[in-house]
Amino acid sequence: MDIKVIASGSSGNCYKVSDGSTTLLLDAGIPFKEIQKGVEWKMTAVDGCIITHRHGDHSKSIPELLRRGFDVYSNNDVCSLFPLVQKVYPMKKFVVKTFEITPFPCTHDVECYGYLLHSTVTDERLLYFTDTAYVKYQFSNIDYIMAEANYSFDVMAENSKSGQLPWNVSNRVLSTHMSIDNLIRFLQSNIMHKVNEIYLLHLSDANSNAEEFKLRVQKETGAIVYVC
Repeated sequence: MDIKVIASGSSGNCYKVSDGSTTLLLDAGIPFKEIQKGVEWKMTAVDGCIITHRHGDHSKSIPELLRRGFDVYSNNDVCSLFPLVQKVYPMKKFVVKTFEITPFPCTHDVECYGYLLHSTVTDERLLYFTDTAYVKYQFSNIDYIMAEANYSFDVMAENSKSGQLPWNVSNRVLSTHMSIDNLIRFLQSNIMHKVNEIYLLHLSDANSNAEEFKLRVQKETGAIVYVC
């Protein structure tokens, strides 16, 4: 499976995944022109876009995608904002060409889904989640993981103590985003022997340590780890 990070972080998120037969966008939280650049101007190859939740850094280009006739899929909350988005349901599989996709609820301050993508062409499975304090589900036979690793509790606590980060902001982050420690706990509770690559997404500029996060996940899983 081919995975390309177009944008990751609080300023915008968008990823391209392809199994050689079907190409999907995961989130569209950047200007449409940036998406076009990210797919090397080959928008006709894009078969659909899956959105995790309504926040602008994940949904910004939904109106333009819909206007241009692309299929966009998401939860009820996103559909209430953009009626042309196709509604999908938690734990109910839907199909986009050669991808079988299962949404699952995440823990954020708005309705948010993660997605398990299974390619019927390559028989590979990709797990994608972001903007969630934790994931309560267990998975097996996963080949690729794209997961939020937003902050280190110790770094964020120090920033709050020093006044660099308001306490109300840090409290919100604790309940809505995934720390590196929670990600490690998730990885420990799932069967990781088949995982080839792990992509660490949506790192906080001020509250993370990219090199430390990468080393911890590599040590835990033995997989190739990319920090995005």
